[in-house]
Amino acid sequence: MGERNFYKIDGRTISTPSKDLPPAEKIAEEKYVNEFMAELFNAGKDAVYGELIKADEELVMIKDFNRYIRAEAIDLGVKDLRRPLPTRKVHFALPSGHQKQFPLYQMAEGNYEIWPDAVYVKKNKDINRWDIAHVTLHEMIHAYSAIHYDLDPFGNINSAKVGYQTAARPKNELKKSTNEPEIESNVSRLFLGFNEAITDLMTQEIFSKHQTELVRDLKIGAEEIAASSFKRYGYCDAVEWVIDKIAEKNKEDRSIVWNKFKLGMLTGKIMHLREIEKTLGTGALRLLANMGNSQRDNLALQVFITNYDVNN
Repeated sequence: MGERNFYKIDGRTISTPSKDLPPAEKIAEEKYVNEFMAELFNAGKDAVYGELIKADEELVMIKDFNRYIRAEAIDLGVKDLRRPLPTRKVHFALPSGHQKQFPLYQMAEGNYEIWPDAVYVKKNKDINRWDIAHVTLHEMIHAYSAIHYDLDPFGNINSAKVGYQTAARPKNELKKSTNEPEIESNVSRLFLGFNEAITDLMTQEIFSKHQTELVRDLKIGAEEIAASSFKRYGYCDAVEWVIDKIAEKNKEDRSIVWNKFKLGMLTGKIMHLREIEKTLGTGALRLLANMGNSQRDNLALQVFITNYDVNN
């Protein structure tokens, strides 16, 4: 197989099987790539089982989150960013509805689905609204992450990369109706935990910057915020430790390193990850890449971090 064709559309990269094509085949390829994007744009808008009508505050929240994420991206210098996530692609559903739709995500409070390009969040009167807002922003940041679709010669998805996560579901699990049941996959998702940590750290940062405005727009009182059970991912500690070590070694401000990590999430350009091996030694990047795949992988990374200063 020769070099692949690459198309940049709406902040996404789409690759296809062969670079050198006769003109007629090139036209056909461009046609199915554009059809793929048109289908993606129209996907994910249908109501899901147990979906609730969005409150006025939630409509404002989605608009605010689109604005905040885009502002972050612009500040970082991202030039090729997707269009705002349409309100119709953010779904709030009763827990029973969410679990029926996504049985593998029973412990999750929400998720972003790459094929319909849609966000799904659990909601009922017992779930803290400040928590719901955190989950919604987290999943919307996933939607803004750099996405690379790899298509086969017929325009079907072979695989997809989201942000730092370098492996997604097999093709038979990706492009399908959202009414079909989830099928458990044994695919190892490199940088799964790392990707979640960057997303969660960005979520916390945006909430910190805009808390006053969000409290006003969402009409959430101090008592409800105090009652929030929101807890950041444990993976965040490991990523923050890495950022601190790189900043210390390079004698640069921590924010410079953090901005590179955020930029990689939104652009898919990850050459800066080489700094992890340069700073922490051979094998460190692999440990971070495996974070989130299993308890064994998580423990191996924790042992490395705990012993690092002793051994260095």
